[in-house]
Amino acid sequence: MRLILAAIASVALLWAGGLIAFVASLPEAQEASPHADGIVVYTGIGGERIATAMTLLGDGAGGRLLISGVNPDISRAELAKLWPGEPADFECCVDLGHQARSTVGNAAEVREWAQKYGFHRIILVTSDYHMPRALLETRSQLPDADIVAHPVRSGYLDEKGRPAGGGAMKLLALEYTKFLAVRVRTFFGAR
Repeated sequence: MRLILAAIASVALLWAGGLIAFVASLPEAQEASPHADGIVVYTGIGGERIATAMTLLGDGAGGRLLISGVNPDISRAELAKLWPGEPADFECCVDLGHQARSTVGNAAEVREWAQKYGFHRIILVTSDYHMPRALLETRSQLPDADIVAHPVRSGYLDEKGRPAGGGAMKLLALEYTKFLAVRVRTFFGAR
């Protein structure tokens, strides 16, 4: 029994230590616009991710934008209202992905989109806390592509890079656990 308890305690300590390292290594939001063939944004709560990706496209950071995981109830016209540039540019260069319901689905949408357009360098826009898992999933689908992270500040971390409260800590712990699961899955070569 002691051996089992010791093993459980060891796993819990390793998980907690990994969580601390995960939070400390989360990427910071960027001001500079990298350049790539295309830009992809994984949708989430609020519109900051989409607005950031649209700004990158408007600034010329990429030739096309894929908004992945768009709710089927959201119309193209509604998203066009967020576009800061000329309407013709939105019609020309913004693609909507309605199939994805998870990060795995987002990565599969990106793979199909990148292959369709022959893109090899892609800027990935998502929240800071979601970026490590999003990168793992996307790189597993596009192992030969250069995926450039462009994280958006989520507000789950305070100015010192620590969880901003109990709710933020729970969300970060859940995200870390999901990240570990993807890490194990991709390590063994499963998509």
